[in-house]
Amino acid sequence: MTTSHLQFYTKHQISPVRQNISDLGSHFQRREALLRHLGILPQFIEGRKVLEVGPGSGHNAIYIGSLSPSRYLLVEGNPTGIEQMTQLFSQHPVHTAAIEIVHSTIEDWQPDTAYDFVFCEGLLSGVPNPQEILEKLGDAVAPGGVLTITCVDHLSHFPETIRRALANKVVGDAVSLDQKVEKILPMLKPHLDSLEGMSRRYDDWIIDNLIHPGSIIPLINIPEATSFLAARFDYYGGSPHFVADWRWYKSLVGEGRSFNQHATDEYWSVAHNLMDYRCITAPRDPVFNVELYDLCSQARRAIETYEKDGNNAHMLAFTDLLARIAKNLRDDMPTTAKDILESLEFLVRPDFQPDQVAESQGFGSLFGRGQQYISYVRRAGF
Repeated sequence: MTTSHLQFYTKHQISPVRQNISDLGSHFQRREALLRHLGILPQFIEGRKVLEVGPGSGHNAIYIGSLSPSRYLLVEGNPTGIEQMTQLFSQHPVHTAAIEIVHSTIEDWQPDTAYDFVFCEGLLSGVPNPQEILEKLGDAVAPGGVLTITCVDHLSHFPETIRRALANKVVGDAVSLDQKVEKILPMLKPHLDSLEGMSRRYDDWIIDNLIHPGSIIPLINIPEATSFLAARFDYYGGSPHFVADWRWYKSLVGEGRSFNQHATDEYWSVAHNLMDYRCITAPRDPVFNVELYDLCSQARRAIETYEKDGNNAHMLAFTDLLARIAKNLRDDMPTTAKDILESLEFLVRPDFQPDQVAESQGFGSLFGRGQQYISYVRRAGF
């Protein structure tokens, strides 16, 4: 049975999504930059009704609250998250008169009105029913309103899939979360140190990406999310900006609009760039990216199955897939391919050396583009 994020967090009484916001000005600038990528200027929020589902410990909600929405409803199912959120709001100036916190899962919650802006960040990657949740979120958006979600897919998360395989090698007989983090952290701290702008606590990142059993289940990509929403919503913006639209605006009428199909086509031509945040390469034949996605999906399933039954054949299958993934990327992203092969060397060594993983300058700095933020507009009449 799949363990959802909520079940895992509740069991361990954690909310591992905390951020370092000691420099609140920089935090607000990051969030403003995100909204700009999504086509939302800060002044658009003022006086509007806003819903956020799964705000966690509330670190990102501080920014939206500072923009003076007329109503800001936060729906959170994790009691620990609500406790930390309430404490955080008491420490930072937000538009508290407009903020309401509801303890509920999205599945059990029923909207009492339609919202101009609906945000759902970091939730869809840890649930077995993303289509059901997207339908529920869509119901809460007013016609002409904006829905913002995040996708984490098998390409953008693949370097973390590799690190998960390495983490399985190092945890040994550790049982508790603290014990596992204690074993993994020295190996990966230098990697995380290399990430400029990293604002999450390292222990939270390790728990959420490398230990939590729900974070290795199949992920949802942008074309899938867009397809699920297509009956009522059109693609609007994204972070990163992966869609280039050279179509003449006068041609965007009737069948010629097709914002969703255009975004999907753009995704498949540049999806390989999600594998490595350090570089941006030219679009390529989507055939190669569809193949790449399939290989990464197979590799992810191999690690998921290995964690369930401990059969080393799945780890061997994973290492074979690493070589095939590197081959797919060799011509277009040679450095990425080389660094993936370095990780393969770490995994196949009969005497696993965590110190060598920690000291890696190649694979050690390889991270995917994590979450992609996508905004959609609900069509009038839908």
